[in-house]
Amino acid sequence: MPDKSETKLVEAAFNGDIESFGKLCQRYYAAMVAVGYSVLGDHQLAEDAAQESFARALVSLRKLKQQTRFAPWLAAICRNVAKDMVATKVRQINTDDFSQAARNNNHDENSRLIRRAIEQLPVSAKELIVLRYYNGLSYEEISTVLGISGPTINGRLTRAKRKMAKYLKHNGFPENRI
Repeated sequence: MPDKSETKLVEAAFNGDIESFGKLCQRYYAAMVAVGYSVLGDHQLAEDAAQESFARALVSLRKLKQQTRFAPWLAAICRNVAKDMVATKVRQINTDDFSQAARNNNHDENSRLIRRAIEQLPVSAKELIVLRYYNGLSYEEISTVLGISGPTINGRLTRAKRKMAKYLKHNGFPENRI
């Protein structure tokens, strides 16, 4: 559920206030990069997808039927932009670039196994993992961005973590670290 300040910003942007739209962009930039990243696996491409999403959202803002659903609507646009980028092969996707932490420990086998475990998840699960554990969003923030309930988030994260644990165990990750 968006807060009152967000509702006012969306309403003002809907009525042509470009400054309000800019504030919405600032508010959701990191989340949209995470959404793009969950599809693309490359931080720079994810930033491109987020920026393209904001541009498309600005052009299509009048099509937003429920102003209280701005963040999920924007996330859907970002997801589609990222999928389009993959489909048209705009650039070579670097799947080794999954997280800042993993980049810093690129030679560490455990980090590589964790990246591979995340990469094998469905896009919707990757999206949740990135938003929660790499961007540090709370369940409430994820709920706002993706438009899904807390219990749904919890269930999907639990299933994703189980699937990752199974993958890690199968591929030799130390059991005391799972």
